[in-house]
Amino acid sequence: MEIDRPTELRINAWDGSQSPTIEFPDQTPKEVLRLATLAPPRVAEMRDWRSPDVGWGLVLRDDDTIPAKDKAVGADAPEPLRRLLAARAHAPAETAPVLRYRPNKPPGLLYRYYKDGECEPLSTAAPDRGVRAGQLPQYLLLYGTPVELPWAVQYGLNLSAFVGRLDLSVDEGLGNYVDALIDDWKTAGTADLALPVVWSTNWGVPDITFLMARVIGAKLEGQFTQNEETRRCTWITDASATCGTLVDALHERKPGFICTTSHGMTGPLNDSAAIIANLGSPVDALKRCLTVDALDTWSPGGAVWYSHACCSAGSDAVTRYQELFTPSERNAVLTRGVATVAGARVAPLPRRMLGRPHPLRAFIGHVEPTFDWTLRDPLTKQELTHTIVRCLYDSLYADVRPAPTIGWALADIFKEAGNFFGLFQPPPDADDRNTLQIYRRLAAMDRQNLVILGDPTVSLRRMPD
Repeated sequence: MEIDRPTELRINAWDGSQSPTIEFPDQTPKEVLRLATLAPPRVAEMRDWRSPDVGWGLVLRDDDTIPAKDKAVGADAPEPLRRLLAARAHAPAETAPVLRYRPNKPPGLLYRYYKDGECEPLSTAAPDRGVRAGQLPQYLLLYGTPVELPWAVQYGLNLSAFVGRLDLSVDEGLGNYVDALIDDWKTAGTADLALPVVWSTNWGVPDITFLMARVIGAKLEGQFTQNEETRRCTWITDASATCGTLVDALHERKPGFICTTSHGMTGPLNDSAAIIANLGSPVDALKRCLTVDALDTWSPGGAVWYSHACCSAGSDAVTRYQELFTPSERNAVLTRGVATVAGARVAPLPRRMLGRPHPLRAFIGHVEPTFDWTLRDPLTKQELTHTIVRCLYDSLYADVRPAPTIGWALADIFKEAGNFFGLFQPPPDADDRNTLQIYRRLAAMDRQNLVILGDPTVSLRRMPD
């Protein structure tokens, strides 16, 4: 039966004087259908790292002694990582992309080798995303120490990609982490997503711990308790926030998510062994730091740990804040002292927990200190942690498919870094230490200095089989 083509459409809306009509398109139904097929295919969801239009890749330091064809497949990587490359390949007899960092080349480039011996420099600032030739994956796992792959490389990549780092040898449990990653923690996952633990020291006003407890710890706890799934969240603060209560909560609750806010241990400056052994560890209500050995009997079981503390993820050989403070200021003395003593390294607590038989999924922390200005605008007094809370709760816990990855969940924090960098305008006089400009640069660097230790594809919600 032939259907008459209408000339107008009527709607059930009244504007007070008439019911408007809509002119019907000139195209026939067949023409409309043809135009619809010209639309691009579904854009890949950035959570879907398995998609070849998104992709995952491994970043290694380049080595001129290795043939290009071996570099292309990561033949020089430790055996667990070679298994990971094979497991994440998009075609049989292939491997996932391997990218190389070359220290003496211009920043903002990674190098990709191919089996035919060719090498291609690829821009990290405006890359073509994916796993095909000439493309850079959206998800990048850096393997190496911050000396081999500097923190600055991770900071730069954080602005355009989802980036994590592993700094573990085979003897330190690299195989444990890779096995759990490939298996998606099906056998190593004992942590309970519904029982998060939030632990915040609070030494009172004007100490920064008071602010961190209020604008990070308390806000996260409030989000968790409003949700039926996570309402049994454990909130430990004030005088109760001791190392003992944290260790007990980890053992008893087996939490899938942990948030700690505190000072990070960075002293004493005259004892280099103590600084290195306890670098970045949480400092409790009694002003004692959590030792790595205190967690020897705890099984992370696939938890994600966020630690808002100075050097919780590690330290660098040169502080990025040295231009913002005069040498005599206490901030400058401390940050330069830690850089001189500890150098570029990953903090011991996350390294140990990522190498355990049932390891952490990821550890999120800062390299260098954080500041009260980056938590609350010094001019407007506006609290600035809503993005952190949203990323750690709304995004990381989102019940969506594909499951939210840790790299995707934290992306808005690194966008904020770009926003503050965009507002920063160097003063015309290099000696003009303008408060507003110092604040904007400080806030940008603080967010950029947040790093993921572990693979950026991990998710609290297990992927379906």
